[in-house]
Amino acid sequence: MTQQPDFGSRVRKRRLELGMSQRQLAGDSVTSSYISLLESGQRVPTLDVILHLAKNLQLSLEELIGPDIDRILPRGSGEAPAKPPSAEDSAAEPPQIAQLLIQSALESHDFAQAIEELRTLTRQAQDAGQPSRILELGLQLQALLRTSGLHEERSALLAEMLDLETVRTSPSLQVSLLTPLAAAQRDQGRLAEARASAESARARLPLADLEGTAEHVRLLGVLISTLCELSELTQVPALIDEMLRLATRLATPGLLGRSLWVAAMALSQLGDSESALERIMEARRYLSAPTLPLQEWTRFCRTATNILITAGRLEEAQTWLAEAESTSRNLGVPAEQSAFTLLKARYESSVGNRAEALRLYQSLTGEQSPLSGLQLARACLAEAEVLCGLGRSNEAVEVLRKAAVISEQANSLQLALQMWRQIDEIRHG
Repeated sequence: MTQQPDFGSRVRKRRLELGMSQRQLAGDSVTSSYISLLESGQRVPTLDVILHLAKNLQLSLEELIGPDIDRILPRGSGEAPAKPPSAEDSAAEPPQIAQLLIQSALESHDFAQAIEELRTLTRQAQDAGQPSRILELGLQLQALLRTSGLHEERSALLAEMLDLETVRTSPSLQVSLLTPLAAAQRDQGRLAEARASAESARARLPLADLEGTAEHVRLLGVLISTLCELSELTQVPALIDEMLRLATRLATPGLLGRSLWVAAMALSQLGDSESALERIMEARRYLSAPTLPLQEWTRFCRTATNILITAGRLEEAQTWLAEAESTSRNLGVPAEQSAFTLLKARYESSVGNRAEALRLYQSLTGEQSPLSGLQLARACLAEAEVLCGLGRSNEAVEVLRKAAVISEQANSLQLALQMWRQIDEIRHG
């Protein structure tokens, strides 16, 4: 295995300067034993670990990596050796004011401003030809694009990063970028591409020496959710078992909580409501509003609400629904507000308030719909079910036809087939 003793020594020295334990430095991203292996030079860190360490050690990426950059972020064999920083390179470094603006925007949940600042810094890094800086900023930017529901731009950015020479020669960087790319494609409704990206990342795990790591666990979570979206459930139980086994072994609370969360969503789709409830309540022990970013807590509340509705526990669902509403409002992100409206419509339908459910669904499925792809198709499907309950079968058929076409365009043929069958049942029922 390649060793990085100088990198490990820098990590250890800085950690001790800050008075941190290995456990404190590990946080929820890795384990203390992994930090020990890094410090002894027995592990080559992946990009996500490097970014985590740089943040916790209060160092820039360049300060942390130092002269090891060519070994940790390898260059192509035909690329010229790195040049000493020039005055032009220094000018391309982000000004302190830009960093302050980004931090201020994030603290006030002004994601649009933070995204614009990061776009500017990323372009500067691209113009200056700084691959490590492009990767650092690009990963921050793609996370904010996800928060704002800008999945198309997120996919394009990650695809550009995968095309960097630095990445093309590093399996670990490829895995670190293919995983969020698969998630972005899934969120766009490009499910076949999402599955292909996730499987491609999975095939690279042995080459990247990432089997059994947190990156492996996160990748399995994306693959499970993608297969559930595709309604291809045969592999899902085995993948859930593998994900939870690895997450339990790593014993990192945040990672285990997120894994249980994914498992709960998948088990609910598999029709195992009781197991889904057990998993989501177990996840709650590891995840809470003070420790989880507000947007993730909002999504967790929505998941819990959905699972409780499915299980018929409507009073408990109402409590979680109220929490989801409060956090969605505080977050102020249009994509999250649309997701809450969908959940609210489902709840109203479940308690028999079909007229209100229909109003909410139609606010999301009209000509100016904020939804797209399979999210829009599923909203139409739910709207059609409410219309049938109100005895408005002809309207339900039209909405289902629209949803079927959208599903076909997204290559979700099983979902489209389900809708065409429902149309037949309505017509001949």
